[in-house]
Amino acid sequence: MANVQKKNARGHRREEKKAAARGTAPAPKKRTKAEQARWEQMELEAQVAAAKRQENISRIVGVAIFALSVIFFFVAVIGGDGAWKVVHNVYLGLFGMLAAVLFPILAVAIILLYSYKENKAKKRAMEEGTAAQKSPVSPRELIAKGVESVIIVLLIAALIHIIENPTGLKFADSVKLGYTQAPYEFNGGFFGALIGWALLTFGKAPAIIVDLVLLVVDFMLLARLTVMQFLNGAAQPAKKAYEKAGDAIEVYRERRQANIDVPLDAHAPGEQETEEEPPAQKGKKKNTDAVDTDSIVKELNQKHSKKIAEKKQSAPEKAKSLDEIVDKATEEADPKKTDPSEVFTVTDAQMEAGVADYKLPPVSLLTPAQHKSVKDVSGELKSNAERLIDTLHSFNVDATITDISRGPTVTRYELKPAAGVRISKITNLSDDIALNLAATHVRIEAPIPGKAAVGIEVPNSVKSGVSMRELIDTPEFGKQRSMLSVGLGRDISGDAVYCDVAKMPHLLIAGTTGSGKSVCMNSIIVSILYRAKPDEVKLVLIDPKKVEFSKYSGIPHLLVPVVTDPRKAAGALGWAVSEMLKRYQTFSDTGVRDIEGYNKYVKKHEDMQPMPKIVICIDELSDLMMAAPKEIEDSICRLAQMARAAGMHLVIATQRPSVDVITGLIKANISSRIALTVSSQIDSRTILDASGAEKLLGYGDMLYAPIGSSKPIRVQGCYISDEEVESLCDFVKSQGESQYSDEIQKEIEAKAVQDKKSPFEGDESSEQLDPRFEEAVEIVLETGTASTSFLQRKLSVGYARGAKIMDQLEEKGIIGPQDGAKKREVRINKQQWLEMQNQGPAPKMNAETAEQMRFEEAESDEDQTDAE
Repeated sequence: MANVQKKNARGHRREEKKAAARGTAPAPKKRTKAEQARWEQMELEAQVAAAKRQENISRIVGVAIFALSVIFFFVAVIGGDGAWKVVHNVYLGLFGMLAAVLFPILAVAIILLYSYKENKAKKRAMEEGTAAQKSPVSPRELIAKGVESVIIVLLIAALIHIIENPTGLKFADSVKLGYTQAPYEFNGGFFGALIGWALLTFGKAPAIIVDLVLLVVDFMLLARLTVMQFLNGAAQPAKKAYEKAGDAIEVYRERRQANIDVPLDAHAPGEQETEEEPPAQKGKKKNTDAVDTDSIVKELNQKHSKKIAEKKQSAPEKAKSLDEIVDKATEEADPKKTDPSEVFTVTDAQMEAGVADYKLPPVSLLTPAQHKSVKDVSGELKSNAERLIDTLHSFNVDATITDISRGPTVTRYELKPAAGVRISKITNLSDDIALNLAATHVRIEAPIPGKAAVGIEVPNSVKSGVSMRELIDTPEFGKQRSMLSVGLGRDISGDAVYCDVAKMPHLLIAGTTGSGKSVCMNSIIVSILYRAKPDEVKLVLIDPKKVEFSKYSGIPHLLVPVVTDPRKAAGALGWAVSEMLKRYQTFSDTGVRDIEGYNKYVKKHEDMQPMPKIVICIDELSDLMMAAPKEIEDSICRLAQMARAAGMHLVIATQRPSVDVITGLIKANISSRIALTVSSQIDSRTILDASGAEKLLGYGDMLYAPIGSSKPIRVQGCYISDEEVESLCDFVKSQGESQYSDEIQKEIEAKAVQDKKSPFEGDESSEQLDPRFEEAVEIVLETGTASTSFLQRKLSVGYARGAKIMDQLEEKGIIGPQDGAKKREVRINKQQWLEMQNQGPAPKMNAETAEQMRFEEAESDEDQTDAE
């Protein structure tokens, strides 16, 4: 029935329109009350149906936009694989990271605003008992808000492009740079480059100003604000800050007026307290030379009574001071969030030098730090401090806690022993303290360098790790001047620890399996990659295990591919020695002392190229020492002694800190060392010449002893995952292919082949060399004298064996032939002999030859006895 009425009404309206068009419209008929009511009811039903259709369409569009916004938000923040990664790169390439994230957020905000106004209008209509005539937000207004939001996002992308990119780029280069770099760096993307390039034609500063003005205007249009409303809103924070500052200034003035200086003395400066003399002594003259013992005894008694009173009040005072110390330690241990503006930046000098197209990696490639809250550990600190004091008192050791420093993995309780307490009494109680505190290990540092206190280091029950990003993403890392500055971790006080490989100048890292050696090596290499360009620092990576440094294959910083063969490793170290000597010869020719002076000299001569610094990283020294111990030890010792000025540095790691791997010569020439967890005190002494590393906790807990330090520093090493290293290497590789030196590879191959051979291979008598031949060469080169009788005395051998050695020296060209009564000529020097040794040791003689030599020696001794 209702449908029939609607059709009749529509037909009636059509007839009225046709008649009006013909100009013969009939006179309007007066409707009855029933017809008017039916008419109004049909109009109301038509409005309700239209409103429902519009509501359904709005709901479907809103859900679709919300779903797409969520999908594109995750596309922007998650890289993914396959097709997802392609969409991710294209999306970020078009808009940049910030704009790509803001787009879905603004879209959801507009949908929520639209839904809020719809629901509010519907609620008001239900309260009034009427149907909603139309949507409170018209489609035109909704489209306008969307366009304004898009303009805001594009202006933000253009502002990022203006700030991050230099002026003077061509349009095609600018757009290409914006699209290609956006997925990896903080950039404005394709559309940001389009708008930013146009604004950059005015210059950088004017472009920023114009962009900011357009942003403010667009924001005012979006928020429907007038100029006065905007100015009033912007003035409110400044007004509140001014009112707070005014209150603080007023309080300060009142306190300053209340501070009145009061003299601490009981009498005025000119007055003296005098006692009236007895009448019997008024006429007598005082003996000024006599000692007033009564006053001394009185003073001592007063001091003693004062000490007793202080002891009675010591308990509440100590408890109060302990609470203050615990609160202070908890506040200092609370991880501070890095200000987003405090991002690692490179100095101008580093940006000017090096490859112009190469860009240092962004910090966003590393995972942000995730710290655990430490606000609930005050109870643990207080409990441990009280138990520590009670334990010492039970062994008749009187001490007080002066400070508590909570680090990432351990907490140091600083104790001040009472007068007369020996430090050895505290250090001997380490096991008892660990038992009472229920700790795995307790390390005692007695005394703490620079403090009159003893430090007791106790492991934390709630440990917090140290990430690589929190060391790099700090102003301190940006302030480091050297390109070889690396981040190690955080000390017990929670401060970041940085070291300069150029000042070490070489580093030895040792610890058991799983203690964190490889992660420490990765953190050193990653720090160098974040600071240095390929033409500033070159790397030589030696990895006998073939798994640790494989991720760095192909980066442009490598001089040669990652060396995995121990024989080639010996050749690589031999090449390093030759390169060092070449550099010193170059320094001598140019009249400079070191690599810094040479690079300054090169800047004045455009036809010369600067020298890059070279860092040689060895992941496992023990494997190399098993393959060629003498050659490896000699090369490491020579590099450690001389390579610093040539800009060459060694970073050596080993998991077997024994004396046959870390020999006395290696340890004497490498002064900077890091000891991770070791199995025994002997291994700790092998690394650091001190105990303590056997009590470390593992997982990067280390003792760092830089050159010149009296005692090692306890540091919690930073952690960097394999995924972070791979993403960093992918970024570095994307900027250029590695260009290995064929000449260096050929030299290393040649030396590696010769490592298994004698330096005199090819001679028929090479296998019959005397076992003490090399010792004889050393004696001849040191003294410059070569004769049979001289070798007899020095080597304690017979005449026949000494003459045989002389003949072998002559055959190998080390000494000249005999010329009458003249002294034999020594034809080589020690430097040339060392180069011959780097090619490989002389082979041992077989058993038959040895037996023959012993027989000839005995026969010669008998002949000499008969002659005498």
